[in-house]
Amino acid sequence: AREVRQHEVRATQHPRAAAPLLRIDRLSASAYEDLRRCPYRFFALRQLGLQEPDEIDIDLDKRDFGNWLHKVLSVFHSQLARDASPEDRPRLLDQAAATVKRDMRLDDGEFLPFSAAWAQVREGYLAWLQKHEAQGARFQEAEAEHEIAVGSLQLFGRIDRVDILPGGSRMVMDYKTESLPVTQERVKSPGEDTQLAFYAALLGDDELRAAYVNVGERGETRTVEQTDVARARELLLAGIAHDLDRIAQGAALPALGEG
Repeated sequence: AREVRQHEVRATQHPRAAAPLLRIDRLSASAYEDLRRCPYRFFALRQLGLQEPDEIDIDLDKRDFGNWLHKVLSVFHSQLARDASPEDRPRLLDQAAATVKRDMRLDDGEFLPFSAAWAQVREGYLAWLQKHEAQGARFQEAEAEHEIAVGSLQLFGRIDRVDILPGGSRMVMDYKTESLPVTQERVKSPGEDTQLAFYAALLGDDELRAAYVNVGERGETRTVEQTDVARARELLLAGIAHDLDRIAQGAALPALGEG
């Protein structure tokens, strides 16, 4: 025999943490992006320091390609700074690609889709570089660590690339391998662009340009500039001060969405 029973339905509430005693002394661009997207994620990963255990993952994805390409371009430009001729650039870029692939121990079979697209990526990037340098830009550094104190808070990060422009001002750049519309969406509103604004804050220059360099797999590299980077930096620093002050006062850090 079966009995009919009634149960009260109770929805599972999203977590809401508060951590005013967990001091935040250092902050990176990715950490602040976590806070903007999901405060509970910031609490779990950045304040508590929780991390998933390392596992062996044999499947390569677009993120692996992006990490590989960042390192390739860093090695390439460091070698190029030794006054290599324009004719040597394709060879040097191929050499950097092979070296980084070997150092990262990337499997040939798994990496095949990216290897197949490499020729187009290389030619598109070199064509972009020629136009970029024709405007007077000169490479200064790649993958460099920077820190700056903002009150009692230390901002830190690794910047993909910094160039010197005519007149001595600098241009900070971040490589992206995502689709071009996604990159263009990043710079539509100065108040929403975390990464370039954060890097601009790290450099602290009065005059500065900032841009994403979208490296397309189909052979076209495009510059997507944040034209109002000074305003973006100003809004970012004000936002950081406001958000961290609220956390210190015990504001809730809710989970936004299932992610």
